[in-house]
Amino acid sequence: MTPSLASTTPLILRRVESPYLQADHKPVESRVALIGDRGIVIMGQGPSLPGPPGTRFRVIGAGMSRTGTKTLNEALTILLDGPVHDSGIQSLGGPMPQIKAWLEIMDLAPRAQTFSEQKKLDWLISEVLDGYVATMDCPAATLTPEIMRVYPDAIVIATTRDQASWWKSMNYLNSLMGTWYLPLVVLWLYKTQVYGMWRERFHQIMKWRYQQEKIEEDTLRKHEDHLREVVPPEKLFFYEVSQGWEPLCKILNVPIPDRPFPHNNNKTAAAQTFRDHIVAGMLSWLFMLTVFSMVTWLVRSWLVQRIS
Repeated sequence: MTPSLASTTPLILRRVESPYLQADHKPVESRVALIGDRGIVIMGQGPSLPGPPGTRFRVIGAGMSRTGTKTLNEALTILLDGPVHDSGIQSLGGPMPQIKAWLEIMDLAPRAQTFSEQKKLDWLISEVLDGYVATMDCPAATLTPEIMRVYPDAIVIATTRDQASWWKSMNYLNSLMGTWYLPLVVLWLYKTQVYGMWRERFHQIMKWRYQQEKIEEDTLRKHEDHLREVVPPEKLFFYEVSQGWEPLCKILNVPIPDRPFPHNNNKTAAAQTFRDHIVAGMLSWLFMLTVFSMVTWLVRSWLVQRIS
């Protein structure tokens, strides 16, 4: 059962200029992260930048992918006046130190048994989330208890939706991600080399946490049941983005902003992101083939001159 809306320390919304926010509080760069049942992520423009070290971490965004996580991401950026760490984006398209840290977190979390291993995991999580006000999406959502151990004062907001509509949306995403040619087409795109390691470690987390290797029809139910088991009721809030500002602002105890509620990452945006990456991948292949042809021609010319 969703807990009552508890009050937290009041926040005052203010207008700021910063490296990670524009004047209208929108992230300088946005990126669409699409996580399918194979654990592959398609990314758009750019990851979010952290704020100053020691920025107060307020919210663990524990909603499963395709429940409105991108919308909540932007809403929290506005309400909490700081950057949100979208773990799907940052773990594949962020700075290399963040990518390496997330790969290490994903590898260590399922097998951290000793005191030193757990402390190392705590340190990795605190290091990668320092400067952010919240985290969002997978793999972080699957590691909610581990993040709670590092940030015990944070609340947990899990975006949710009707099971049938969620699975329909996830299946649509899987139909995009399941194309046999996608890994080949994006082979030369920057940072795609980490996809294989990321996918394997995400599968390990899924087997460890939910006893299934990939996102399936009952994954949303299993994930939300797990949250009810591990998160104290007074800290756990289920939220549907279709409800808009009011319930979210009550959870955070902040005033409702005088601006439209954001809506991000619908089916059209997902399909467009997929098409953009196919085009970018084809262009990368054209570039590599052009370079290969030029090198071949130069080597052939050199050999002809040497022989003659």
